[in-house]
Amino acid sequence: MTCVNRGQVVLQPNYFTSSIYVKALRDDISTLIYHFHERYKEDNSKPFALFKTLWSSQGWKWMHFKAFDNRARDTFLNVTVRLFLERMVKTEAPFTRTVALFALYTFFYTQPTGSAPTLHSLSHIPIPTDQYSSLLLLPSTLATVYLAPLQPLASYVVSSLADAKAFHLIPSSELGALEPRDLPREIFVEEGLIDSNQPQRKGHLSKRDKVIKARAALDAVGRWLDKSPPATGAGTTLGQYEKHKALLLDEIGAGSEEVQEASRGVVERLREAQEAQPDVEGWAGIARVQAVSESAGGLLKLV
Repeated sequence: MTCVNRGQVVLQPNYFTSSIYVKALRDDISTLIYHFHERYKEDNSKPFALFKTLWSSQGWKWMHFKAFDNRARDTFLNVTVRLFLERMVKTEAPFTRTVALFALYTFFYTQPTGSAPTLHSLSHIPIPTDQYSSLLLLPSTLATVYLAPLQPLASYVVSSLADAKAFHLIPSSELGALEPRDLPREIFVEEGLIDSNQPQRKGHLSKRDKVIKARAALDAVGRWLDKSPPATGAGTTLGQYEKHKALLLDEIGAGSEEVQEASRGVVERLREAQEAQPDVEGWAGIARVQAVSESAGGLLKLV
């Protein structure tokens, strides 16, 4: 969040793409579908009137007042309709898809208009072409006796949205054309907690993995430092190694800023790992590594 003039609090757009909003809204949509199903089993004579009653009683009618800033509101609207569409894919049950369709329709057509100042509104609903094709066929999947009361309503809603050109067609779902590609994009983790089950982006190490790698590297350095220096007679592997390392240091300059900067970077990453898990044993070697890093040649002086 950020504060603007007169102490107003504005949610940043990434709040609506984060797990805080996405997971909560997914749960709310599931709750709406569940309660509609329970009430539908009792009385299905007026399905859409029943839906509107639940929509209001569960507080959905206030959804549009979650964000007023244009940037945040644009993200809020796009993510919300996307999560409704998420429950309308053909792998979902026809009943679930229909309730999600009612929700999308109601949310889209209840956007505030004529307010002062004017609120940003969503003019078109982005939808992948394959999902749009399956949406057009949704009414035909409601031909059973149990779902028959929903069929004319679904036909009306689908045709109304299509005739109004409310959808903005984008490439097929498998191409990942929506932005962000996956929801939630940001995963919220409470301070001090590291959940190993949280998903992570491809090619990126999780916080836990970084700590593990840093500790492993530190342990390896510590083992080298604890060893007594072996004999360094001519012809030994260690002797050859030290000879070539000395040539390398002479070539790049043992006291060069680049070497010192690299050494400081290593120590800094070890410090960050220590701060992430201060109670874990094995961090005593950091002081020794830092002492070596400050000498001429930095960590390259280590064997």
